[in-house]
Amino acid sequence: MRPVALLQVALCLACGCHGYRDYQDELPNGGRVAHPCKDNALWHGVGHLNVQGGGARNVFGLDFADAGRKWTRELCQKDSDGDGKTNGQELGDPQCTWTKGGIPESTSGITHPGVCDPYDSEKCQNTAVPSSPDVTYATQAQWMKEACVQAEFECPAINSSDVKQLDLRMPLTPVPQQETTYMCMTFQWPDVTKDFHVIATEPIINNSYIMHHMLLFGCADDFPVSADPRECGMGGCSDLLGAWALGVTGQCFHTGAGVLMGKTGYKRLMIQSHWNNPQLHAHFNDSSGMRLHYTSELRANNMAMLMTGQNYIQIPPRSPHTLATSDCSSTCTNNLMTGDIHITTAANHMHYLGTAMNLELHRNGLFLMNLTNDVIYDYDTPKFYEYTEPVVIHPGDMIRTNCHFASLDKATTTFEGDATSDEMCYGFLTFYPRENLKELQCTSWRGLSGCDPSTEGGCDTEARQIFFKPAFNQTELYKNLTSVCKPFGPCTTECNTALRQAMQSEPCFRNPDSLLLIKWYLLQLTEAGRHFLGAMATCELQLYKDCLAATDTADDIVCRNVAGGHTMANGTDDSGNDGTGHTMANGTDDSGNDGTGHTMANGTDDSGNDGTGHTMANGTDDSGNDGTGHTMANGTDDSGNDGTGHTMANGTDDSGNDGTGGALALQSTSLLTLLGLMVGTLYHALS
Repeated sequence: MRPVALLQVALCLACGCHGYRDYQDELPNGGRVAHPCKDNALWHGVGHLNVQGGGARNVFGLDFADAGRKWTRELCQKDSDGDGKTNGQELGDPQCTWTKGGIPESTSGITHPGVCDPYDSEKCQNTAVPSSPDVTYATQAQWMKEACVQAEFECPAINSSDVKQLDLRMPLTPVPQQETTYMCMTFQWPDVTKDFHVIATEPIINNSYIMHHMLLFGCADDFPVSADPRECGMGGCSDLLGAWALGVTGQCFHTGAGVLMGKTGYKRLMIQSHWNNPQLHAHFNDSSGMRLHYTSELRANNMAMLMTGQNYIQIPPRSPHTLATSDCSSTCTNNLMTGDIHITTAANHMHYLGTAMNLELHRNGLFLMNLTNDVIYDYDTPKFYEYTEPVVIHPGDMIRTNCHFASLDKATTTFEGDATSDEMCYGFLTFYPRENLKELQCTSWRGLSGCDPSTEGGCDTEARQIFFKPAFNQTELYKNLTSVCKPFGPCTTECNTALRQAMQSEPCFRNPDSLLLIKWYLLQLTEAGRHFLGAMATCELQLYKDCLAATDTADDIVCRNVAGGHTMANGTDDSGNDGTGHTMANGTDDSGNDGTGHTMANGTDDSGNDGTGHTMANGTDDSGNDGTGHTMANGTDDSGNDGTGHTMANGTDDSGNDGTGGALALQSTSLLTLLGLMVGTLYHALS
């Protein structure tokens, strides 16, 4: 096993610079400092000469150390790099009012407080660099010359005389004035009379400011070729063959395999480009693409790329840790694989809230090894794990994807989605032989996995078909509910009974994940579905209230569903879990911890403190205040408000909202989130 860290990410682990994340949290926008000379890249070790942190400090790092490694007013008002802007102005805190854990006044346009800007001006080039024994340059010009060097693509195989090049790139195209745009263009392979192997890919970057990533897909033979690029959302061809992302110089495939093109291989290819334009510039253009290195001297095996991961992500604001996980189960590998596959490279993918990620290989129920293990995940400098001796995966093995997120400096809930400001949780495994894997994705949506029937609870793809057909309004299920339930009307006894019966008898409603999936389709795809969903909503909140009030709901399938699969009793599930991963008893976990490091009793720590400086009694301070200005009684203010604008009843607001952005009564998320969740999972790769 040989982990390869592009841009030397692996060196961080050796030099101990993993501590930079702790220091980032001490600064406003400490994790958003732009690299002065590399578009769309960040300078992670903001106090160091090394972009990744560790080693000698820059001028800001020295000032930060003198301030006790804390953001003080004096440090904020200082101009460490002498470029005419205070440290606060550069880091988005011009008024010097930010405190740790808060949201800075500005979170965009962040510049480096330790690099004189413009970095290539005569004044800044002559700026002195702090001297230390391990510093080899005296001026900023010498420092930036090294820091701004672009890594070169190294792949010895492409120098062979039999290797040719094919450039696939779009014509110069205007970039829309929006944050996220996906552009697709389809190409014809030039020679389909014989077979070839693509053995390497290399990016051709025209506009580095907006180019975020590119994906190379194999298409069906009849997929239309395009003369011009088109906006494509996340749609297009299905077989992922290669990728480029920020920090990657190219892909050099394993010497034992290549992507089959031509007579018996792919005849058409699609490049999907992700443009990231967060400042909404109006006059950008781009003509980027990929260079394919290929040969007619076929290698021993045909290769492809497998994607694993979780398609549903919900990260609460200001959270120190959220875990998303997904299993490509032993059932899935047995169903999808016709023989062993050999892993040659592996990589992780999340966005900027990602802090750590790993892909685990399990065999016979036991952990075998990590295929990837990013203890510190860095979105801008992705780490590839290369295996000169490929790792063999057998049918019946299990691949687990674990993604760790932190959102301490984000004020809103983050969901899975296409934009850089959304999140993702995917692993990518390059393997051979292609013929031994029926499908090139093994992902899940919450607990559902299409390749593992045991996760679907009797509601497989075929069973869900009826909900999407025009004839759905002719089914007994539809008639029985809509005949007694007025959409979004009062919850009558007849409606309550009909809804309970439907949730008990319909197999697709007995699994909470299937139920949520069905609701998304009903809401989005058919008028009958939307009408039915409104009828369900009429009494769902009442069912939820009934379940919260019940003393024993362990065998009640309805209560398990309205609570998202948790058996409810006195406000918690059967393990005392509050649905956020913390085992709760009277508002605390089994050690009396509220999940933030404070030992709690009845919602307070041992001094009656809720962990924010307010002395609490039964969830309120001594004046009945919850610490946000709302006078609380049993967790709500005097108007039943939970302090976030949601009127609460037995733990939910009037729309069934649990106060974290999750609408429990309808088991649904926002329209934008649901769209992102359900559009083809393969096309979410590396955005």
